[in-house]
Amino acid sequence: MLLLLQKNATTVDLSPCLCYHKTMTVTLPLEVYEALEKSLGREGAKRVVKAVETTMSDIADYKWATTKDELLTEMEKRFATKTDLALLRADMALLQTKLESKMLLYFLILIFVIILTNSRALDLLYKLLGLVR
Repeated sequence: MLLLLQKNATTVDLSPCLCYHKTMTVTLPLEVYEALEKSLGREGAKRVVKAVETTMSDIADYKWATTKDELLTEMEKRFATKTDLALLRADMALLQTKLESKMLLYFLILIFVIILTNSRALDLLYKLLGLVR
């Protein structure tokens, strides 16, 4: 009977009982104790009930610990850590440097194109450089 209860107890969903406890106390209903007392006697019923309660408490504690570990693992997967944020900052700094250098290149190309395509700007450039008198 004890093995049957242990096997069935592992399939019981204890998620509604998830609150912070180091040890979850499980008690069997009085009707179960009375039924066992009729068939096993007072001392036998006490031993069986105590064993079942202890086993169910151990299962509840184990279920709580594994559920807590699973939640922590999921949180670590889904939320960014300080290391993740530091890596992201380094990547963004690298991208900013690349973008700034590209913008400088495009600006210089734009100025060069404006000067080459505008005759007045070319004349001004020649005067500034002293090539035309």
